[in-house]
Amino acid sequence: MSTITSTMTNETGLKKFISRNPILSLYIIMFAIAWSVMIPQSLHSQGLLSAPLPVFLEILIGWAAGIAAIVVSSVTAGRQGVRQLLGRFLIWRVGPGWYAMGFFLLAILILGGIGLHVLFGGAMPVIPAAQDPLWDIALTFVILVFLGFLFNTEEIAWRGFALPRLQTRYGVLLAALLIAIPEVALHLPLYWMENSFIQTVGVGWFSAFSLAAILIYIYVFNKTGGSLLFVTLLHASQNAWSNLLSDNSPSPFHYTVLLTWAVALFLIVYTRGTLGYNAASPDEV
Repeated sequence: MSTITSTMTNETGLKKFISRNPILSLYIIMFAIAWSVMIPQSLHSQGLLSAPLPVFLEILIGWAAGIAAIVVSSVTAGRQGVRQLLGRFLIWRVGPGWYAMGFFLLAILILGGIGLHVLFGGAMPVIPAAQDPLWDIALTFVILVFLGFLFNTEEIAWRGFALPRLQTRYGVLLAALLIAIPEVALHLPLYWMENSFIQTVGVGWFSAFSLAAILIYIYVFNKTGGSLLFVTLLHASQNAWSNLLSDNSPSPFHYTVLLTWAVALFLIVYTRGTLGYNAASPDEV
């Protein structure tokens, strides 16, 4: 009997902690799952771990955020909370300009960064898709975006779960910072992986890009009525265009970061610091 009572007390205590600290709980669960794979990968890359983890476990890196958001939503609001969270993927009725932005914004920023790099005397970098026919590029892009939806659930946690709660409590710009810090930190073990993107461009430039991109994602999320569909599309297309258009050379990426910040700062000024968030009618959480 004492064992059963102890178990029930622990379960109740855990649920109480999650209910009282939903954002902190989200971050703890997300980091625990993702880093359990990323840290051993990094150790293996540095020769400190003899055997690599099974490849299929890499799925957990992309699914960690979604798992964390669903678990915390279930504890704090039950099935209705999970339905409300995932129901944000069904928000799709917005103007065609949002679809164009979701599909092509990052392509414009990447190509713009390459253009500025060449304009200021840099050598033309290798564009992976440059020699491919348009139909092949389009098909590869669609496949990569589909895989982004399937295996990268970050937006469910950052924008779908955390952002509505944080911007309601702290305002949009502070909320952006409270999301950006852990979002960047989540990827830091990749810095110790041989030839990883973060290692190639540097933590500072990766962090600068991430913060600017997060500000843009927040604007898109708020202006599309809290749509997870569009921020996930934007994130998936970012990764797809990076594979198609970038060879991860640091200098062109630096210019892309500057262009991304130009867009982010324009949105902050244009919206007078709100990034589309209406504090008078806060998003339901």
